[in-house]
Amino acid sequence: MSTPSTALVAACLLGLAAPGFAQTAPSFSDLSTARYDRSDTMRAVQHLFMQRSKATRVWLNMGLDAAVGATLDKAALAAVAAFEPDKRYYKTWQQQANGDMVMGSLAAAYGFYRLSRFGPQRYQRVMQAYAQGGPLPEYLQRRLKNRYFRLRPL
Repeated sequence: MSTPSTALVAACLLGLAAPGFAQTAPSFSDLSTARYDRSDTMRAVQHLFMQRSKATRVWLNMGLDAAVGATLDKAALAAVAAFEPDKRYYKTWQQQANGDMVMGSLAAAYGFYRLSRFGPQRYQRVMQAYAQGGPLPEYLQRRLKNRYFRLRPL
């Protein structure tokens, strides 16, 4: 037989609203404004942009290095293939260069996409709008975590 406290625990675990109890937890989008003031939020956004810009540079460097390397391989293959067009080794090298070019281009495109979201110009626009009293963009609110608020000031 279940007691009233067991039913209450079960309702809380299942996310059901129990009669007489109001939901006191802030919604996810209110995380930055529930416990922190605007200066704390600005510092957390700065940490978020720093972390994301480091990863963006990795994607860009990796993608551009692979694409440029594949382009150089294809240029070398074009010069060599004029002398020995039937070698199986050169065909394998050509296929590898094609794959590297595709993967490098995709990684660089993703890096440029991330740069548009977390680049220095975007950071300036977001911080100016937030300093003037505007809200943070939704994609930033979703990415702000408590650990960014706990970091020391820069």
